[in-house]
Amino acid sequence: MLNLTRIIVCLSSSLFLLGCVNTNKSIERKSYFPWENETGYSQVVKHGNTLYVSGITSEKTTFDGQIDDIYTNIKKMLADYGVGMDAIVKEVIFTTDIEGLRAAIATRKAHFNGKYPSSTWVEVKGLWSKSHLLEVEIVAALP
Repeated sequence: MLNLTRIIVCLSSSLFLLGCVNTNKSIERKSYFPWENETGYSQVVKHGNTLYVSGITSEKTTFDGQIDDIYTNIKKMLADYGVGMDAIVKEVIFTTDIEGLRAAIATRKAHFNGKYPSSTWVEVKGLWSKSHLLEVEIVAALP
């Protein structure tokens, strides 16, 4: 009887541990631009019901232009997963000019239809290119 109990405990423990192993089969990676592979990252990573979007930048010359361009690209990426801007739960904006970003708040807000994500805005010394005024990364919840 003691051996049978040990066998049952071992089998139960093994099944429990196997259930806890993450095989990463639920992680999907997607690239949108050719430089992602050259640089060594994925623009979008989906894990379970969470979508992580790497920092998006723009080559437009003004804050308003870059904001519109960046959020247009984000909308396209989200649409690939069947969601809109209201799925964004977290946003981080890196900018080289926090006052310029403040002046463009109305342009940013226009992309959210009143459903704003948790957000952090950080002024930095520089971004990937000197022409980049801001970079936006997001986390979105999928249904």
